[in-house]
Amino acid sequence: MLKHGKQILIASFIIGALFAGATAFAGPLYKIDPELQSEINQNRAKLVQNPSAETHFELAMSYTYTGQVEDGWDLLQKIPNYDKDYSSKVIKKYEALSKSNPKEWKYPFKLAFGYYFSERKREALAQFERALRLDAGNPWIMGFIALAKGDLGQLDEAIELCKQAIKIQPNGTALHFLLAQGFQKKGDYAGFLGETLTVLRLRSEEAQYNTKNSKNPHRFDN
Repeated sequence: MLKHGKQILIASFIIGALFAGATAFAGPLYKIDPELQSEINQNRAKLVQNPSAETHFELAMSYTYTGQVEDGWDLLQKIPNYDKDYSSKVIKKYEALSKSNPKEWKYPFKLAFGYYFSERKREALAQFERALRLDAGNPWIMGFIALAKGDLGQLDEAIELCKQAIKIQPNGTALHFLLAQGFQKKGDYAGFLGETLTVLRLRSEEAQYNTKNSKNPHRFDN
């Protein structure tokens, strides 16, 4: 048990350091739908022209539902610098849009973030699940459902969802990281270490991609 504790402590430090250093994140190791890549480019341009809570949020959303979760999370952390109560505005906006266009999966996805950052985790989970019903098999939505379930103590379901999402997108670094955290919370040290090694491998491949392509295609540090 002591040996496992030492191993998991070391692995936690390594994986934490990797994700704390998200500014070095390279391009994803999977193909992004051209329409979604165009959306990312447009939202990045809007942020350059007008840095605000809204432009940070919209680019963050574009990143998160294309699996570039670290970049999205980084932008979300900057929103309070522009509007400390922006989550309430997100809720109001996307509740209305979800009602006016109930078939658009992005609306409940974004609404879920408004709820999540308002500490309304069960409502966030319900909206992530709604988004998945509208866009079945989306591994990134599955990952956020797993995140919400983990926060609510539903670890077994969260771990199973992560595994399903990884079968769909095996190169999703964020999904492996989330699964590692699930294993850690469950006390599954072998599973945690295995996923940590996978994250290390993917991060190394991402770094090689970054070196080969010389400039990061999607990173933005405003």
